[in-house]
Amino acid sequence: MVYRNYLITINSNLFNALESVVEKHNKHLDKTDKNRISMDKAVFLIHYIDYKKSQVRENSQSTFVRISSQTLNSFLKKELKKYKAFLVKHEFIKTIPYCKISNLAIGYKVLHIRATQKEDKDTYDVYEFLNKEYETFLFKEIDKIESKKKKAADKNTKHLTKWLNGDEIQIDWKKALHFIDKGSFNDEKKSQYSSSVNKIRFNHWHYSRTTNDNRLHSNLTNMKEELRAFITHREENLVSLDIETSQPYLLAGILNLLKNKSVSKLDFILGGIRSKDVRDKFHSLMNSISYEPIYITGIELYIKFIRQTDFYLYVNEKLCDDFKKKITDESNKGFYIKKTYCTKRSKQIVESVKARKYCKSLTLEYMYCSLENYSEGIKEIKRIYPEPVNKFIYGFKYCKEIEIPRKKRKLPDKRKIKKAKKLFPKFLQQVESFIILDVITKELSRKYPKMFMATIHDSVIVTKKHEVEVKDYLKNRLSEIFDLSPKIKSEDWTPHFFYITVYIFCIEKTNTWSLMGE
Repeated sequence: MVYRNYLITINSNLFNALESVVEKHNKHLDKTDKNRISMDKAVFLIHYIDYKKSQVRENSQSTFVRISSQTLNSFLKKELKKYKAFLVKHEFIKTIPYCKISNLAIGYKVLHIRATQKEDKDTYDVYEFLNKEYETFLFKEIDKIESKKKKAADKNTKHLTKWLNGDEIQIDWKKALHFIDKGSFNDEKKSQYSSSVNKIRFNHWHYSRTTNDNRLHSNLTNMKEELRAFITHREENLVSLDIETSQPYLLAGILNLLKNKSVSKLDFILGGIRSKDVRDKFHSLMNSISYEPIYITGIELYIKFIRQTDFYLYVNEKLCDDFKKKITDESNKGFYIKKTYCTKRSKQIVESVKARKYCKSLTLEYMYCSLENYSEGIKEIKRIYPEPVNKFIYGFKYCKEIEIPRKKRKLPDKRKIKKAKKLFPKFLQQVESFIILDVITKELSRKYPKMFMATIHDSVIVTKKHEVEVKDYLKNRLSEIFDLSPKIKSEDWTPHFFYITVYIFCIEKTNTWSLMGE
């Protein structure tokens, strides 16, 4: 069997429809005509949109993924405009325009074609390029970009990236694909999830680390949580060690150091923040914090909540009865109705979620939202939070342009407000990344040089046999850094459902696999 450096897969129904439309379009065009459509480029654009969508976090409200036109033009040999117009016209993709305020690239979405009732299953083709010269060019371009990202990530996290390859990580792809097929996922999700499985199956690993959040992103961070159960390290089961309520804990840790005037520890953390804007804002807040008794009491109260409770359950207890009544799912005890208005979809998303999950979502929304979010849920969180904590969060997101009446704001004002809003979540993410990636896992790699280790943001993944010592080290080291003991939760990466036998058409024989199981 030949393993590909870059695997391109496409839904069989979508491929057949595309092939028919392209043939019809090209029927009366000469081979040298500039208006001809290349199947290679059309298939690649569809595949790449799906691929980039699979890298977007699972809870993203948008069905569109923003992709740089410069990047796409480099892959399509400066013919993006032609292929985008063709695929939109024939309803294979949809787009949303460039956003001036946030300086966001054009958004793309693949319109997946459902399997018919007769077929009753989704199949995916491994695409064979018609033009081998273009295939070689394309993969060189992709390798160039991927290599640049990997080189940057290797610079500071080689102790983790050295494990991100097919020799160290394997996936039970048959069971994983069967799980996807039997799950209640839409066509878009099935395509994304099966693609992420096959990336690992065929040893196509990607990873990167950017200054935006300073996190290490890889196949593991982009994979749906349930699919991690099928991943092993050299046939050894894995376990993830997570900081419970990690974002509230990190905030409490920082506030604890500020309260105690732990200058050396604060300077240590400040030195690990890569974004200058975030670093400057934090330094400014460090110098302006009040040490009045009422302020310190409020901070101590918040720290007490983190230390002694499951913070999200505490939030649930403190929600006022009237608000709870409005959000309670009457048909599902212990569940709340979560409503999210997605501006990019121009519609409201409604789902029933457990109380703790709802309160986690509400807490994180408060940390990430604009200062001009006046929703009832955000008002509730502000009421529950001690006032000094609210002031600290406000100070991080504040900029003078927010004082300008909305109707009088110009584009530069809007951009500054948008940028300021992102500083607080970036601060928490960069603190987390520095502590986990640059401090704790580096120390662990020196202590246990032969121990497999990976990360998913605030989680450290190791083999089951190393669970106890790593869990203890993680807890003790975080306690030393923040003078605040965390709660560490273990989660086994093993399937929690019965063994299944699945028959799948082998890719090496037919170039097609079926998600249908027996």
